[in-house]
Amino acid sequence: MPITQLGLVNENEIRDGVQRAEKALAPDVVRIRYTVKEDWSGDQSIFFRVLLSDSASAESGLREITQRVEFRVVNEVRPPEWLLTYFNFRSQSEQAQLREPAWE
Repeated sequence: MPITQLGLVNENEIRDGVQRAEKALAPDVVRIRYTVKEDWSGDQSIFFRVLLSDSASAESGLREITQRVEFRVVNEVRPPEWLLTYFNFRSQSEQAQLREPAWE
């Protein structure tokens, strides 16, 4: 369990919650990656990187899917109140072009 400035973060619980969310949100969500680190202001935070299928990334339904993903992930992970949460979304096509390892 990594120690942060404000307390303990149980990475196993986070990983298990992310896996449950991935399964529940498939096939719209291809995968979810995360990093626990300080944000721009120095607050301990968890940054979620959500890879969406191209069909889920369609403009008409993007707002609904991102809201659903955020709600489900937070409910499955149950991060401590002091741990801020941030979400970034990307489509499979976008990742295929950018090829950023952190999203793999």
